[in-house]
Formats: sequence, C-alpha cells, structure tokens
Amino acid sequence: MKLYPWLIKPYNNIVQQYQKKKAHHAILIKTPRGIGVSLLIWFISKWLLCLKPIGLNSCDKCHGCKLMSANNHPDWHNFTLEKNNLFSIESVRIINEKIFTCSRQGGSKIIFLSDTGKLTESAINAFLKTLEEPPRKTWFFLVNYKNLNSHSTLNSRCLIYKLFIPEEKKSLYWLKKETVKKNRSCLTALRINQGSPLYAKKFINSNLWIDRINFYECLHDSFKKNNLLKILPLITEKDSQVKIDWICFLLFDSIKFYFNENDNLTNSDQIELIQFFSYNYKNTILDTSIRTWLHCKYRLSNISGINCELLLSEQLLIWEKILNFS
Repeated sequence: MKLYPWLIKPYNNIVQQYQKKKAHHAILIKTPRGIGVSLLIWFISKWLLCLKPIGLNSCDKCHGCKLMSANNHPDWHNFTLEKNNLFSIESVRIINEKIFTCSRQGGSKIIFLSDTGKLTESAINAFLKTLEEPPRKTWFFLVNYKNLNSHSTLNSRCLIYKLFIPEEKKSLYWLKKETVKKNRSCLTALRINQGSPLYAKKFINSNLWIDRINFYECLHDSFKKNNLLKILPLITEKDSQVKIDWICFLLFDSIKFYFNENDNLTNSDQIELIQFFSYNYKNTILDTSIRTWLHCKYRLSNISGINCELLLSEQLLIWEKILNFS
C-alpha cells in the first residue's frame, strides 16, 4: 500500500510540522470525497506511531508499524460510521475513554473522526470540551466533506487543512496507468465523477461503465426510430437517477458543442451522439429537455412511494413532445 501521488505533498507538509514539534493537536481536513483522505491520515498516523521513523517515512519494521499494517494498533482509534448513522454523545464518551487512559505502546494516541458532518449538535458540544485540553501526545484527525463553516466553534479548536481535487492532467496520467481504457474514456470517467480519480477508477472498471455505453447506444437507436420508450426498461431496471444524470450530461455537452467548447465536454467518448443532438435540436429545446429531466429526478427522489415506471414513462412521452417527434 502506498500514497497516491497527489497526497505526497500534503503528507510531507503535515509530517514536517510534527518533526518540528509545531503541529496542532487537532487537524481538521476539509476535502471533497474520492481523493483518499483516509489513506493520508493512516500514513500520517503510522509515522506518528512508528518507533524508529526515518525522516518523513515510517520504518515499516518496528512493532508499531507492523501493528498499523495489520490494522491492529491499540493506540490508533478509527471512528467510522455506516452511511446513515450519526456520532452521538455516546461516541464522544467512548473517545474520552480512549484518550484518558494510558497509551498501550507508551507513545502517541490518535483519534480519527471520519466525518464531522455526522456529529449531532449535542455531540459537537461535548467534543469541544475534549478538544480544549487533551492529554499529552494525543492527536486528533477530523474530516469534513461539506466544507461548511456551520460549526465555527469546532473549527476554532482545530488547524484547518484543505485538500483539493488533483489537477486533471495529473489525475488522467494516474488513471491511464491504473486502467487499460483509452484516454477519452479515462477523461470521461474523471469528469462524470467531478474530478475524483478514485471514483473514476472504480466507475470505469465497474459494470456501471458498461451499462452507460449500452444505454447511450440504445438512446441513439431510439432516436433513429422515433420511439423513446425503447429506453424505458434500461432506465427503470436500476440506478434510474444515475441514468437521468447521463441524459442531462449528454444534453449539456450538446449545448457546449454548439459553442465550440469541445475541450470541456463531459462525455468526450460520445462525440457522435453529442453531434447528433447539437445538429438536430436547438439549444432552447435542449435546455427545456434538461429542465424536465431534472424535475423528473426531483420527483423521483423526493416523493415517497411514487411509481417509478409510470413517472419515467410520462417523462419520455413529454420529451418526445418537446422534441417534436412525429
């Protein structure tokens, strides 16, 4: 296991602060998802718990390093929740139990809180007291994905460190080495996943990527036959909202193509289909199409118990009318 190339500089910056004895006891990392912040924190923690670090690197040989590599270090406390769960006051009580007991290995103790957005208001208030005067050699790593300043008091107790999406060229270079896909496919996967190289890699190697290719082929065929209901089984089968996004991305690309913004296309691997829309439909029609699809997606995600197949059938018929199908 090794650090992703875009995390090397942040790793060096943070570890150097520990080397100089100038590190803050609590670091709050604000970052988008999908660039590997958990791995970054794991490597920093491994260095902190290493018994014989070599410069900016952990030795990989001592007992501390072996325990970290086995995910079994007693002084490394990773607080990660399931998707819909929250950190409560009980979670803070457990954290306090960990930090106010002696280090099992006689060195540092580390608390990793994976998502501050999952802290309840009462948990935040309790956690503030913990952050004020922690025991010596206790380090906190917190992650915030929403980049909000709603908890200003919590922010004031921490050193804020911001991670950004890597430059597209660097992500593309890495992604091409990690997959066997062509350059256009890698670029498309990156842009569909808002520049996240890790999500792009997962996407391009998944069945969802194949579903996308098949979906666009079926969409093109349905236009040739003037029958959009042909794509209904593909939309309703699974991931309906994702497929609505695919339609909207394609329509946005067609508008971009009209304005010669070819370098900014999301679906750079679907030029033929983008040209088809751009050449055959005015931008006002494409814009209206996008708006109706977004409204459909909103209803799909916000109206409980809605009949998905009926809603999407209605939307496809509305779209045929907007496109003036005969």
